[in-house]
Amino acid sequence: MKTQEQEIVNEAYEALKYIIDPEIGINIVDLGLVYKVTLKEEEEKLHIDLTLTTPGCPMSGTITTAARQMLDKRFPNLEIEVELVWLPPWTPDMISEEGMRQLGNT
Repeated sequence: MKTQEQEIVNEAYEALKYIIDPEIGINIVDLGLVYKVTLKEEEEKLHIDLTLTTPGCPMSGTITTAARQMLDKRFPNLEIEVELVWLPPWTPDMISEEGMRQLGNT
């Protein structure tokens, strides 16, 4: 991956940290809900694969909309594509060390 691409991907992850899961109180990156951020430079598109803690999560629309809006604001020249994925299923093992610290589990 080119340096500029990597910088954009890193900035996207940082922007997504402003989105807090309302039920758990941790940002969606440290919670492990953001599986992948990909810059498709030729299409001028930023693609995000994210999941939820459970398929029936009532916050699915809120979280995906917030992710799209946050990235639209940060990257106005890119098309933002947020895809909700279920594989692999989310587990608490996906929470980052920082997320575990925020939960008081370190």
